[in-house]
Amino acid sequence: MIYGLITIYLLLFTFITWNRFDFALALFFFLLPTYLIRFNIGPLPTTVLEMMFFVIFLIFIIKRRSLITGHLSKILKSNRFLFVGISLFLLATTISIFTSSNIKSALGEWKAFYIEPVLMFLIIITTLKSSNAKLIKHIIFALILSGLLTSLLAIYQHFTGWMVPWDFWQNNETFRVTAWYGFPNGVGLFLAPIWPLAFYGFKKIITDFSNKDWKKYLLLTPYSLFLIISPLAIFYAKSTGALVGLIAGLGILLLFYKKTRWPTIIIAIICLSSLLSFSSLSGIKDEIFFQDRSGQIRLSMWSDTFEFLKDNPIRGAGLASYEEKIIPYHTTVNGEGIEIFHHPHNIFLTMWTNLGILGLVSFILILISIIKNSLKIQNSKFKIYILSSMVVILTMGLVDSPYIKNDLAIFFWLLPALLLTNKYELENNKA
Repeated sequence: MIYGLITIYLLLFTFITWNRFDFALALFFFLLPTYLIRFNIGPLPTTVLEMMFFVIFLIFIIKRRSLITGHLSKILKSNRFLFVGISLFLLATTISIFTSSNIKSALGEWKAFYIEPVLMFLIIITTLKSSNAKLIKHIIFALILSGLLTSLLAIYQHFTGWMVPWDFWQNNETFRVTAWYGFPNGVGLFLAPIWPLAFYGFKKIITDFSNKDWKKYLLLTPYSLFLIISPLAIFYAKSTGALVGLIAGLGILLLFYKKTRWPTIIIAIICLSSLLSFSSLSGIKDEIFFQDRSGQIRLSMWSDTFEFLKDNPIRGAGLASYEEKIIPYHTTVNGEGIEIFHHPHNIFLTMWTNLGILGLVSFILILISIIKNSLKIQNSKFKIYILSSMVVILTMGLVDSPYIKNDLAIFFWLLPALLLTNKYELENNKA
């Protein structure tokens, strides 16, 4: 039954992609959570999202191969530093298959977290460069609709507990919501980076607002709802890292504008002083400064990981091998035995352990290139919101790994694609 439904859907998606490639791209981003629908094709595990990607990739090669030799080659030449970083990054991921203790699992991570997202990045930059600006709006709108549904489910769960894994997340009958993901941090990791893009879209609609255009009223509704309820969903998930990331991203936005720069600095100083001064805020302070149980677990995890990396600084653990190779270095937390997690809950440590030192260095090169490209773009408000979204990801990445998940890896690579597209759009307008 399930295979029949998936087959029908994929045939329909293939038809849409062949006839409306731009719409299919937007639909792909709307359906990012479908990586959770897993099945096998013979012995090979896959997901609905992955099959959608293969459809997009194959049709792109068949129908739009001229863009590869045209637009893509020009983009490569004008962004050599970025593509050197990407090439080294992919080289590191490939090497890490062979340093893994589980080749089959490593191949799965290699294609889902690294190869497919980078290929989607290349598809997006070539498509957006040849398309009009409407596609950017459609992709952002698709993400907002997906985030809105996720937020609504999370808020509904808070009051009902529906679909929340009861045994693990029960806490005095107060549910830590999980939405579709089965774990709370998944809610914040997905919703928080979308928020700055939603804010940009909201401001863009307000700026272009016309009383005669009734469609603007309709568009404002999902943007407004998402901006309001997504932070509430993150709060109900009790995802502190995502909330702090959201605040950091918003802070970057406010610091970019002269009118809000000094008020933002003053408010930040007041909040920090209050946090350090008032004993009533000790719970929040303990959580932020890693004094609570969750923080102690992370400190212990990072300590274990650093000990492992002292012995394996060049090659790390390899893909899909951290859980096994960290065992000899695993310690207790205040005498309590703690489970070994899939990754060390820090985006830079995760890159180092998974991909070795080459992976870490190339990842940093990619981030530097993103910043360099943003500095080259003049008179663009959109770039500020893209950077804000990246700040959200990196802030969350201090205490989690907002990359090692199918949807998050694809979203990460969407940001430099949007940035490069914004750069070329402005250059073409000047020409």
